[in-house]
Amino acid sequence: MTPPRQPPHSDPGLQPERTTQSWLRTSLTLTVVSLIFIRWIDAFGALSVIVFVVCVGLAIAAVALQSRRYRLGIQSIRNERGRPTPWAIAFLTTSVCLISALGIASVLKISVS
Repeated sequence: MTPPRQPPHSDPGLQPERTTQSWLRTSLTLTVVSLIFIRWIDAFGALSVIVFVVCVGLAIAAVALQSRRYRLGIQSIRNERGRPTPWAIAFLTTSVCLISALGIASVLKISVS
């Protein structure tokens, strides 16, 4: 019989788990936005594919970076000392602004055409 699995920290359900779920929802949103750009491939051609690749890349990067932040969150609970990750917030803010700018440019191109 295998022994019961030990939790990664003493208080499950704390910030690392909620933060991970939040980043996964953000990545899902980036993926859905990228699929919307694929739908516009007839109107934008190669630009639509480029935006799709950028959005999917940002979603993959958000998930990949979150695994490291999760481990840091667990470590901060164990040490009872946390460290903020401003680069993650800057990454997400830049990603959202980039996708918003591409969306606005797409709408403007449709209205001009």
